[in-house]
Amino acid sequence: MSDNRRGDQGAALLRLAGLPVRLWLAGGCPRLFSLLAESDRSADDYRRSAARLAERIGERLVPLRELADQDRVRLIALRRTLHHGLPVDGDQHAALVERIGLLPDPGPRIAAELRSLAERSRWLHALDAHIASEIAAEQVRLRGLPWRLLRSSPAGAAALAHDAPDALADVERRLAAGEDWDDKRLRQRGDYLWRLIGRGAVKTTPRTWLGHVALVDITDTAGTRDDGDRRLLSTRDGSEPVAARYAVHQVSNVYTSRPDPADGAASGQGEVSLTGLHWLDGEDLVCWVVDQRGGTHTREVRLRNTPVLDAVRRALAGGPRERDDVLAQLLGARTRDPGAVATLTAFLDHLVQLGVVQRAARVTNLLSDWRHSPTGASTEDGSAFVDVYRQVRAVVSASAVERVRQATAPALRLAALIQRERKRPRHPVLELLDERRRTVPELVRRYLQEHRDQRPPAPEGAPRDWPRADRPDSGYARLLACLADRCDRGEDPIRIDARLLEAVGATGTPEIDADWPLDLMLRPLPSGGPLAVLETASAPATTDARFADGLGQLHGEPALVADYRAFLRDRERRDGGRFVEVLVPPLSERAANAVRRPRYTDLWTGDPDHRAYHPPPDRSDSTQPGDARPRYLPLHAITLRLVDGRAVAEAEGQVVWPMYHATRVPLPPWDIVMALLRAAAPEGSRRGIRWSGLLAAFPTRDHLPRVQIEDDLVLCPAQWRVRRAELWPAGATTVDKLRVLSRLMARRGVPRWVFAAPGAAARPVPVDLAGLPAVRIVDRLLAAPDVEEILVEEMLPTPDQAAVSDTAHAPGDRLVAQLLLRLPAASAPFRPAVRAAPRPTEVEPAAGT
Repeated sequence: MSDNRRGDQGAALLRLAGLPVRLWLAGGCPRLFSLLAESDRSADDYRRSAARLAERIGERLVPLRELADQDRVRLIALRRTLHHGLPVDGDQHAALVERIGLLPDPGPRIAAELRSLAERSRWLHALDAHIASEIAAEQVRLRGLPWRLLRSSPAGAAALAHDAPDALADVERRLAAGEDWDDKRLRQRGDYLWRLIGRGAVKTTPRTWLGHVALVDITDTAGTRDDGDRRLLSTRDGSEPVAARYAVHQVSNVYTSRPDPADGAASGQGEVSLTGLHWLDGEDLVCWVVDQRGGTHTREVRLRNTPVLDAVRRALAGGPRERDDVLAQLLGARTRDPGAVATLTAFLDHLVQLGVVQRAARVTNLLSDWRHSPTGASTEDGSAFVDVYRQVRAVVSASAVERVRQATAPALRLAALIQRERKRPRHPVLELLDERRRTVPELVRRYLQEHRDQRPPAPEGAPRDWPRADRPDSGYARLLACLADRCDRGEDPIRIDARLLEAVGATGTPEIDADWPLDLMLRPLPSGGPLAVLETASAPATTDARFADGLGQLHGEPALVADYRAFLRDRERRDGGRFVEVLVPPLSERAANAVRRPRYTDLWTGDPDHRAYHPPPDRSDSTQPGDARPRYLPLHAITLRLVDGRAVAEAEGQVVWPMYHATRVPLPPWDIVMALLRAAAPEGSRRGIRWSGLLAAFPTRDHLPRVQIEDDLVLCPAQWRVRRAELWPAGATTVDKLRVLSRLMARRGVPRWVFAAPGAAARPVPVDLAGLPAVRIVDRLLAAPDVEEILVEEMLPTPDQAAVSDTAHAPGDRLVAQLLLRLPAASAPFRPAVRAAPRPTEVEPAAGT
């Protein structure tokens, strides 16, 4: 099933949902919501008809002298019932209606209309009763359904076993004890399992069995039976893409792979190193160490810099060394003195226990063969981090990539306009920079001394929303005004064209060229419209870094890795500087393995223990002949200063450009280190652009249509602002809540499948509004009392447009897909002459062998 021919235009990373979208859609009940919509429409029609009839009764019948006083009183009461839109009881008012029919005209006609309204009231009552029974039946159907769905799915069962072993054991224990899914604890577990299904079936961020990755070629031969530039993801013969076999990559948890400090240094051989962030403060040595037992933070360790400690510091100043070599250097002529050896070993043990000295991580790295479905042994080490790879028969159309490239240029110009308006304060540590050279630890020390009692600034990331326009004469303000005007004129979708860009001053040369690559995150759309949703544009080789090792073992070193490394080396030769990779210690167990990456550079700084970050040397060293082996550059060897107002980093008489190829935001105080080093990094390595969240720029608007670049790329899916007052009050019944959701779709035009978040800064969750699980999700979003609104965004592509079929589940099952595309997509000018040999594709053994 694997397409082994190499793409002639490079490669892209395909990110796949781990679970078929069918599992998530199973929670919906569109038939029930059709009944609710019909009930609402009929009830609205009834109320309008009743109001009109009430007016006629008041004007034409109540004044009639022929009407008896007692009947007039009853008729006025009936008129009040109609004005309020309440149901008319035909049996209760039968006698009155009979007498109305005997009155002069229009009495007979009004009596007929009253009988018709009474019949409609009976029909509405029967429909509501039917809806109530449907809701009850749906509640029965949903009991335990997420549990059964996950257990029936190969990937779902593997995800339960690896990602939620506690929940798995708890549910099994409760069911064995005879508990029912209506019981509180199992009901809560059911909600959690629905969230797990949503995460694994609708979102594509790689995570164990819930999100998979694959390598796909970019080629000119895509879609030979179709117009190649109309579909981004296709196959060589124009058929639909297909995901087939699995390979499972298990890497020991970086956070827990470091030996326990309590074991000391004397319990084994191997390398030791000094914690990466340290400095001398008077007569003390100050070290910041990862507090592995204390959770997600570091702690300061301050020790008197005695002669023996200073000797250890100097011995380890250049990076990791073999423990025996360190002991030999420090002992000198006393290496045969048992007492001296024991004393120094005990001292090193003490430093290891404090975290000042760290032993090299023990990283296991296991990759399975290709298999048709998950097995129980696939993820037998529950503590390991798991990445799942798929064989996918698919290619990316080179002509469609060119269309993406052309459409991305105006999107970047638009982003530059937004960025000029956005107020993103610099980290205050940068105020310490001037024309004098200072080492990184010195600057960190000064900052911590001067800001010890201040709250650290929020870590930087790509903003999730558009800012409001503060300057009415700015190009950004004109952009928002243009978008608002087009929205008011009913343009849907709103197309960003050259005329609009010129009107707001977002012109200039495109920003996509060979100067620096750019990674785009795209959600492919079906042919016949825009190619994809453009989610983000970011610095290259970061989002895909974690998967380079596994992909390299399966396919040979990916062009994404080799070409980018060649690009960096070309820049070093051209500009005379050196790139240095910054390794920041993993500060939490949950985020640990997101720091893994290939060796892109020959220098690294930060954490001396590179084993926790890089693949084994036999797979990570460059294959370019004559290259130097990677070397550690201590933080205290790097100085920073300002040159013409820009930060410049230098080491060993050369300019160095710090790089950070990881997705995790560092925690204090490593965030200070990163703020300093990234200030001296190339601009292209610091990009982070996100176009969603446009509604935040229009606080008085409750809806914005889709915004796209011409007919090529969607920048912002349609959005709605749903205020708390539009939803249900506390104590509302299930049927009332479902009616609210039904009305949102019918009256506000909100689509069935959306992403929802309690504010622009919150992470959105998938919601199927035509299903009972949506009620629990919305209740959860509204749980915080300060939440005043929910921001809703259409889901693009819709679940029924999922791009990739899946052979591991039921026939016709489909997977949601996302594409990581690097521009420019063509090969780098300096391609390595030799590539690693691909891992041979092995046939899955027959059952029982």
